[in-house]
Amino acid sequence: MLGLLRSGLFRIGTLHLAALVGVLLVLWAPALQAHAVLQSVTPADGSLLQTAPDALRLRFNEAVRPLSIRLIGPNGAVQDLTAQVPGAAELVIPLEGITQGSHVLSWRVVSDDGHPIPGAMVFSVGEITGATAPEADDGTLYLAIWLARFVMVAGLIVGVGGAAALAWIGGKGGHRSLRLMTIAGLVAAPVYLGLHGLDALGLGFAALVSPAPWLAAAGTSFGPAIALAMLAGLLALGSGRLRGLAWAAMVLLALSFAISGHAGAATPRWLTRPMVFLHLLALLFWIGALIPLAATLRRSEGLRRFSSRIPVALTLLFGSGLALAMIQLGPKPAHWQSAYGAILAAKLGLIALLLALAGWNRWRLTGPVLAGDDEAVARMRRVIGAEVLLSLVILGLTAGWRFTPPPRALAAAEQITAPAFAHLHADPVMAMLSLDPGRSGPTRAEIDLTDAEMAPIEALAVTLHLSQPDQGVERLTRSASHDPATGGWRIDDLLLPLPGLWQLEMEIRLTRFKMIRLQGEIAVE
Repeated sequence: MLGLLRSGLFRIGTLHLAALVGVLLVLWAPALQAHAVLQSVTPADGSLLQTAPDALRLRFNEAVRPLSIRLIGPNGAVQDLTAQVPGAAELVIPLEGITQGSHVLSWRVVSDDGHPIPGAMVFSVGEITGATAPEADDGTLYLAIWLARFVMVAGLIVGVGGAAALAWIGGKGGHRSLRLMTIAGLVAAPVYLGLHGLDALGLGFAALVSPAPWLAAAGTSFGPAIALAMLAGLLALGSGRLRGLAWAAMVLLALSFAISGHAGAATPRWLTRPMVFLHLLALLFWIGALIPLAATLRRSEGLRRFSSRIPVALTLLFGSGLALAMIQLGPKPAHWQSAYGAILAAKLGLIALLLALAGWNRWRLTGPVLAGDDEAVARMRRVIGAEVLLSLVILGLTAGWRFTPPPRALAAAEQITAPAFAHLHADPVMAMLSLDPGRSGPTRAEIDLTDAEMAPIEALAVTLHLSQPDQGVERLTRSASHDPATGGWRIDDLLLPLPGLWQLEMEIRLTRFKMIRLQGEIAVE
């Protein structure tokens, strides 16, 4: 039985089975959306309210999960409201005991790509006073996150890829170095998970001794991704006798990158997930083979195998990379100059240099090395060493993408339409109407009623009529409902079929015997 496990038949079967499982898991993984974007806050940031709202609302372009929701009062007292807010595309944050003065709502939520999204807003009740804003991070945590991610990614890519290379090159060349790299990656992986949890919750390093950051990070898509990466590392360490495990480790590590992060979360997911998976497989084949190859140059069979198969790996690597880059850059060239674009440009420049070194090896040194030229062997080892160093620099750059939203997310943020406003007045009532979003299609109307002194007034009913006579759209009539959270009125099911200038008529019934009619117009996109 042991002989069968060691046979080439078993190794090939393991590779095919692991690849099939990996592709199916990538395609069938839970749906991931793009990087989440905040669309609106109710009441608006900086609002001065006459009465305290019963709730605050944060609307995102996709469902998010709260990690930390804190309300900081005028006196600096902090209320933790996280447990009271379920995950959704619109977070409803209930408020109780709100006093006069300025309050700060500080939030951290996580999108389906695993990255935390922080934010804050200020609202005042009755009067504007001093507000205690959350302290900004000094950058030390981000440096620690980058370092842990770099060591994890570099260690596992070199170690797992190297174990797979030994499985087909043969021998144990560079085995010790590969084990050390794999162990470094395995040690850094849980450290990165804990630091990711600190960032998600906005906590300091001292909180690592508590379970909160670990549980928060494990609940994001990085949790299962890091678990798969660590399993891949353990399989690679155990592949010395059962080399088929190295192929399974390579597939699992590629899968771990496909189920988390910006690239795997982009749409269309049927394309991006397999592209990330193939990109990592090709990268593992190329980068992982460098150390074993340098240690076995005098064995011509290993070099011949690598030289014959590397064109296929490079085709997969650059084909998948080009597809992912086009998706991540998005449709607006103006956003390509972002930090994400700068990292991508630097990465492409270093890859060009790496390809030049690889080409030198392939076309100038491979022949003499296969012929037994000792000087060519020494030169190729030096060039391979330079390739390894360049690869580590490239992996260090890509670890910086952890902190940079892709240009496609910036484009999505720009697509968010600001609310449209209209001010209607007639003695003794003034009305402020807002449509959020201020474009055609489904929208929500909010109406605030005041007197000439800007003091809120009460009404029995409010009805809104909208029409667009020049486009042949007759009067649309909707009744507003009173909103206890803001003290105003709202219409949630308003649908405007066309953009342009809409005529407004608002009926405000103050008493059973008195009704005020206000008229105006509002422009929507």
